[in-house]
Amino acid sequence: MKNVIKEYLIMTIGCILLAASIAVILIPNRIGTGGVTGIATSLNALIGVKVGIAIIAINVPLFFVSYKLIGINFTMKTGFLVVLSSFLIDFLGKFNVPSLNDMFLSALLCGILMGAGYGLIFMAGGSTGGTDILAKAIKKKFPQIPLSRILLSQDILVYILVGYVFGIKSILYALVMSFARGKTMDIVQEGISSSKQCIIICENHKKVLKEIQFKLSRGVTIVDATGGYLNNEKKLLYVVVQNRELNNLRRIIKEVEPSAFMTVSSVTEILGKYRQNNII
Repeated sequence: MKNVIKEYLIMTIGCILLAASIAVILIPNRIGTGGVTGIATSLNALIGVKVGIAIIAINVPLFFVSYKLIGINFTMKTGFLVVLSSFLIDFLGKFNVPSLNDMFLSALLCGILMGAGYGLIFMAGGSTGGTDILAKAIKKKFPQIPLSRILLSQDILVYILVGYVFGIKSILYALVMSFARGKTMDIVQEGISSSKQCIIICENHKKVLKEIQFKLSRGVTIVDATGGYLNNEKKLLYVVVQNRELNNLRRIIKEVEPSAFMTVSSVTEILGKYRQNNII
């Protein structure tokens, strides 16, 4: 229950950021975007339907696809986020927020807020529906592909409609927004959920191994090693942890064997059995 509450809290914060970026910046400045939001804003400009209502209407049939492809838990999260974000978009759109009077800065700020919102939502295992459902399915099939790249590829198809409704200039600012969004998503996700590979050379390897397995629940590979200076027998431990677990690993080494030698380096891709926690 504690993890579920944390998931929905993170998703709600991300949803607020996402809705604010759309209602306060994207729609008033007529900045194009991809996905269901791009379709909804285009319908809003063409026939006057509210953006939030259009988003819900488009997403209803996609919920069945989500249930078939990914499962009930993901679909429930998606439904929660779609309804909440749609309500917030229409609600926040009622307020008159001072404009920046600069389309480039508006697109940049919109992308940063939207990327932060998407990053938190995806980290909590959620989705805002629409093409996000397809992005999540592709990400599940090909985990090495960044979500930002998948989303950008899908956006191109919707840009044709957006360009027709809002003009070519809106697409150019949409590209600025998408670039800022993708970079922000990467910073949010990689900065918090990225992994590190650690090599530990120690003598009291049994206790270190026990502490890592008990406190971090991580698998460890053990390799025999010999010290080149004293020619003494040691063990080399190899373990991969997430960023948020790194301080705990340092604490374990400091408590068990302060003289142990440890190196830490970034991991760009992990294949095989590895538990990637989504929650901060």
